[in-house]
Amino acid sequence: MLGLMAGCSPEAATAAEPVAVAKGKVAVVYFSWSPDGNTRFAAETIAKKAGAALFEIKAEKPYASDFRACCDEAKPECNGKTLRPIQPVAGLDLAQYDVVFVGTPNWWGTMAPPVRTWLTQNLAALKGKTVCLFQTHGGGGMQRVGREFAEVVGDAATVLPPKAFAGASVKSNVEALDAFVAARIAVR
Repeated sequence: MLGLMAGCSPEAATAAEPVAVAKGKVAVVYFSWSPDGNTRFAAETIAKKAGAALFEIKAEKPYASDFRACCDEAKPECNGKTLRPIQPVAGLDLAQYDVVFVGTPNWWGTMAPPVRTWLTQNLAALKGKTVCLFQTHGGGGMQRVGREFAEVVGDAATVLPPKAFAGASVKSNVEALDAFVAARIAVR
């Protein structure tokens, strides 16, 4: 397994081979702002391809449903790397999984605050596991998301190369999501 290489950008790092993982030992944990959002779609598709259990991160106090109002709330949190309180993730026992895919939208170049909160709260439970970030974006690409994800995880887990998916095309490009999973894990 290959973690992020020192001095190498997260997108430039590639895994030599997919990580072998037993069936039933993969989880997908994600945050999506809207019920029909791009990150939710990506998470559902990745979970299906990986035969993974699917878990949603929800903010204790949901963001506004109006896009502009959500931006007013979220932008200062993102810029300050603020942790936003989250609800317990229903049914998730990380001890049952060896590989965890984590999904987030790219908000102002970084991960959504509920994802940062979830990672921070679960570092001990991620110890010794393999984690892999996927994110959706509105045109910004990976930006700092992969690097900051790896920084938060630190040495708690092996971090596989992340992947950014353009929100405008993610729902019409299931093949890219499938290829992302196949390049990261091999379910045995």
